[in-house]
Amino acid sequence: MTRTLKIVLFVGVTAALAAAGLAAVRGKRAEQKPAAVAPVAEFLQDDLYIVEPRDLDRVLPLTGSLAPLTEATVKAKVAGELIAVTVREGESVRQGQVLAKIDLTEVEARVAAREADVAAAQAQLVWAEKNRGQQKALLEKSFISQSAFDNIQSNYDVAAARLRAAQAERVVARKSLGDAVLVAPFSGIVSLRHAQPGERVALDAKVVSIVDLSRLQLEASVPPAAIGQVRIGQAMNFRVEGFGEREFEGRIERINPAATVGSRSISVYAVIDNREGLLRGGMFAQGALTVSHANAVLAVPASAVREEIGQTFVYAIEDGMVKKKNVKVGAADAAGRVQVLEGLAAGDRIVRLNLGSLREGVAARLSGPEPSVSIKK
Repeated sequence: MTRTLKIVLFVGVTAALAAAGLAAVRGKRAEQKPAAVAPVAEFLQDDLYIVEPRDLDRVLPLTGSLAPLTEATVKAKVAGELIAVTVREGESVRQGQVLAKIDLTEVEARVAAREADVAAAQAQLVWAEKNRGQQKALLEKSFISQSAFDNIQSNYDVAAARLRAAQAERVVARKSLGDAVLVAPFSGIVSLRHAQPGERVALDAKVVSIVDLSRLQLEASVPPAAIGQVRIGQAMNFRVEGFGEREFEGRIERINPAATVGSRSISVYAVIDNREGLLRGGMFAQGALTVSHANAVLAVPASAVREEIGQTFVYAIEDGMVKKKNVKVGAADAAGRVQVLEGLAAGDRIVRLNLGSLREGVAARLSGPEPSVSIKK
């Protein structure tokens, strides 16, 4: 074997050994590298919801402020000085109770003046009647002309008319004696005292405002597209600031026949029985008008329904995998649930909330006990 051949063989053997060693190292590294782990979506029990039949009330949200159904402002019917205001804000009053009094000095003076006018008119009428009688006797004897007598008759008629006018003014003046005492037109609560004793009030000046809180009114605006669902007598439940989760009841009593200029909304008026006196005028109320009722229909939380690219869907858990299911839903109720019209069946398990980005086909795992099905009707 020549020297050149020996060198070639040595190089070849060395290269083969190096290649074998490299392959062994790569194989060992491949054995040490961990296998890829499939992603798993882990859910808590409260994250899932079992689809089940429920009674569902379709509602129309309404908001507005409460106002007394009956309220009045008692005004001065005569001008004068207030000598007494017997009530204050928050006090209860009865129908006919005295609220304020106005000084009668000016009123009595006007009554005296009207009495004097009546007496003067009566005296003039007596003289005119006596003169007419005398002139009539002369007319019958043809001592005066018919034209002269007609003038005398006219004077008599004028005197009679002046007496009637004076008597009418006396009636008004005497009525003012009663108008100087202001009384409550109905039973209620004083909401505002506009004037104080000692002030001089003009005719029709505001003195005391009264409200009747036994019945309150809620005025709310309804879009034109929904007004066809509102009817007289429909029940309405609502909550008021300051009363927590407590619900109050009312009924639609009136519907405005014309839409509001600008917003084009239509006002509806619900009346609330407030005999306990818990509610007050001006409180803000949030309510819902029940427009339809469905028994034992499939319903899911509105928070479970998602929309993307014109599709409405939910994420369901089937065979341990997350699956996307297209659904068709109806209107929501006051509890935040929507009726499922298509796409789900009783017993289906869906993701209750929007938990962020979920992918269809991801494995699902439940932490803790599975949610139990409770059929509610």
